[in-house]
Amino acid sequence: MARHLLVISCVMLFIAVAMEKEAFSFVIIVLIICCLLSWKYKQLLYFLPMLLLLMIIYQSSAEQSFRKSAPDFLKSFKISAEPLIDGDRFQAIVTQGKQTSKMSYVMNTENEKDALRHIKPGDNLQISGETCSPNRAKNPHQFDERLYLRYQHIHHVITAVSIEKLADSKPSWHTKILQLRHYLLAVVTEKAPSKVGSYTRALIFGERDSLEEETVEAYRSLGVIHLLAISGLHVHLIGASLFMIALYSGATRRLSASLAIVFLLFYLVLAGANAPVVRAVSMMCLLFLNEIIPSKISTFTALIISFNLQILLDHYQLFSIGFQLSYAVCLGLVLSRNIIRQSQSRVVEGLKISIIATLMSLPLISYHFFEISLASIWSNLIFVPLYTLFIIPACLGTALILPLFEIPTPLLTLFEKVLSLSETFAIKLNELPFNTYITGRAPLVSYFIIVVLLWSFFIAWERKCYLKTLTLLLIITILSLPIQTQWSNKGRVVMIDVGQGDSLFIQLPNNKGNMLIDTGGQFDWQPREEWQKRKRVYTIGKNVLNPTLKALSVSRIDQVILTHSDFYHMGALVELAEEIKLGEIIIGRGSASDKLLATMLTKLKAIPQREVVEGDELVLGKIRFTVLNPQAEGGIGENRDSVVLHAVIAGKSWLFTGDMEKEQEQRIMKEYPKLGLDYLMVAHHGSKHSTDATFVENMQPKEAWISVAEKSRYGHPHPEVLEILANNNVRIRSTALEGALIYHFDY
Repeated sequence: MARHLLVISCVMLFIAVAMEKEAFSFVIIVLIICCLLSWKYKQLLYFLPMLLLLMIIYQSSAEQSFRKSAPDFLKSFKISAEPLIDGDRFQAIVTQGKQTSKMSYVMNTENEKDALRHIKPGDNLQISGETCSPNRAKNPHQFDERLYLRYQHIHHVITAVSIEKLADSKPSWHTKILQLRHYLLAVVTEKAPSKVGSYTRALIFGERDSLEEETVEAYRSLGVIHLLAISGLHVHLIGASLFMIALYSGATRRLSASLAIVFLLFYLVLAGANAPVVRAVSMMCLLFLNEIIPSKISTFTALIISFNLQILLDHYQLFSIGFQLSYAVCLGLVLSRNIIRQSQSRVVEGLKISIIATLMSLPLISYHFFEISLASIWSNLIFVPLYTLFIIPACLGTALILPLFEIPTPLLTLFEKVLSLSETFAIKLNELPFNTYITGRAPLVSYFIIVVLLWSFFIAWERKCYLKTLTLLLIITILSLPIQTQWSNKGRVVMIDVGQGDSLFIQLPNNKGNMLIDTGGQFDWQPREEWQKRKRVYTIGKNVLNPTLKALSVSRIDQVILTHSDFYHMGALVELAEEIKLGEIIIGRGSASDKLLATMLTKLKAIPQREVVEGDELVLGKIRFTVLNPQAEGGIGENRDSVVLHAVIAGKSWLFTGDMEKEQEQRIMKEYPKLGLDYLMVAHHGSKHSTDATFVENMQPKEAWISVAEKSRYGHPHPEVLEILANNNVRIRSTALEGALIYHFDY
């Protein structure tokens, strides 16, 4: 049975992937796997036509259920999931008929925030606002909101300007469970201490929004982020505990298993029903069936049935990172049960489980997050027992008891202290060097090779043969991932899309040198009251710059040039230095007189820093950058003091301008009349204060790049600038329209 189910799973996997054009590159790998299995298991040829027809029919009906047109604002919307309130932002998934949208609303007063706290799933809202399509990824290998929401069957984003609660309608049984979940979350939040409430929300109800961002980042870097989400460990503890309690209460094994199944199905909805929870609950329910009916469902069979059910019900789940990690790790542990059983002690068994889980997740973590945790194995050995024996049971007890009775304050205080100590310990561990290894996103074939090596490694481990050879091959392949990402005889100039700011990355062929001109930055000009402050703050460094550089496998930047002290050009410097090693920071003479820049440089005083003026040269491999501004007397970091660089890259003339103004353009034009340009980085995001007509006519660039935000609040680029460029037959490219701009070059 298990063999047949495995064949079915591979066929369904192939069909589901093949139906998604965005994931077409994966089809080759899955097709190879299916061909290998068809050679061994002839049943594949029988199941393929049947499942192909089934999936096409299902997909056709599913797509017809989505109306791609924008929702109708004349009708009400229904809240279909737990709303999220973070500071002054209210977010919710809302439905209108069969159309699902993501809604976001910025609250105006604290009283309004208090009122919206009572909004729950099933409530009807009258919403007015603007509807748009989700954003595509604008930088290489970065978060694509359009795909992310599409895989949740969401096709529109609503930016609301007003919300009005309407009369309640009769809720369905599903809505009633969601409303109970909302009530329990509210009770835990109000009655429990801050950390106890946050962890209970995360570990029991799957709501991780109230956890501190620093804590989440520390757990992610240490490779134990799975402990902060509901997983098989949590569900197993809950299901097994309920089964044992029923047995000790005098119930038969059949009745105990039945009660456990009913509760787990109820808990599935209560916990949010995401992919890992569905996998864990469905597997445990199938295993409990062995106690109810005469069956021999093994753990492996339960895993395969669970996989098939999820793919059949919603093949978009396949593209969820949680789905991929959950099934990959579980498959590795199930198939390695003989290796685990050979352990001589609990410690050795825990070590083996940690190694297997880490290795199985490694290709996926590297592919999606461009780095792997080197601390994962020993971190799991420390934190898994703590969570298994204390934190998860304590959170479960808090969730069950607090809605009914008061928990003694000393117990809650003790729990709060344990959580604080575990957080502090995780953060301190994360500060140790060499916790993570940046791999970048290597070619797809590299991950296929790793999967084959992992399969061979586990077989060798179980049979105790060729283990050293395969271990060495696996280590070499994993360590070579950054080289495979970087190794190219092409260099690149990348204007990273950082919104209303500047950041330009230059990488030499085969990663022989890296330079970053400006870091970008986002400044919140509006002072916020305490109730408005958000825990999840979007920043250019953390959310855009660092992930983009990691995707390119950049772990070190030789030179970071800050053209001037505008926050939109240097605001992400500290966040950059926290994750990427910097060789040298270069500024224009006098720019450090700006207090904000001076503060940043003081924080990074361990990194070599120097000032440059006109006539200085910067060298990156064979490329020489000549400084054309500021002049010898320096400045104070204003636009006119911008560091302006000229370089010849692969025979093409480039001018990097910062935010220089027309005065500097005129001076450069007069002092360097024969400069000539192929590529002009348009100054000041296309402001009318730069890019003078005379300058463009004199320099005659062939292509102009503009770093500017979509729907810029400053009206950039100015129509006059665009007209000047167009009149001189200059090709205009901007990040607002294209996302990141990339130029590849040879030495």
